[in-house]
Amino acid sequence: MAELPPQVIDVESEIDCPADKMYDLFKNHLTQLPTLFPEIFKSAEVLQGDGKSVGSVRHWTYLIHHSSDEVLEVTEKITEVDDENRSLTFSAMEGDVLKTYKRFHGKVTVTPKGTGSVVKWHIIFEKANEDDPHPDSYLEIVQGANKKFEQHHFNNIN
Repeated sequence: MAELPPQVIDVESEIDCPADKMYDLFKNHLTQLPTLFPEIFKSAEVLQGDGKSVGSVRHWTYLIHHSSDEVLEVTEKITEVDDENRSLTFSAMEGDVLKTYKRFHGKVTVTPKGTGSVVKWHIIFEKANEDDPHPDSYLEIVQGANKKFEQHHFNNIN
């Protein structure tokens, strides 16, 4: 069987939250997702490092669909942090996502736009088999997380 080439997906969302605040949520408070978004994220823990710097390893349990009862898990490693450009890069190390994809990497970049920001997700994945699905469900999750962080920002404005 021929090796399947990596595929790339880019998804952008405009968020009504300042870029520095949004980046801070992604970098420093991502383990709060089970509290902010409990219908998808069931747990989040830091296994190694501080959870926000290169080499940190985090473990997640999550649902891929709101209607599903199957809890999935992933362990990911932060591979790059660029505070100047407000971006974090991570790579799945083990878990359910690697049953469908031989490789799954993501990068989130937050760019200022007016008083808000643009959140761009850059995902590189390599299907394990040609018939495996496109990772649309994961894109829905990250876009949902963007909106939850935006709501969290507005709920915490003094």
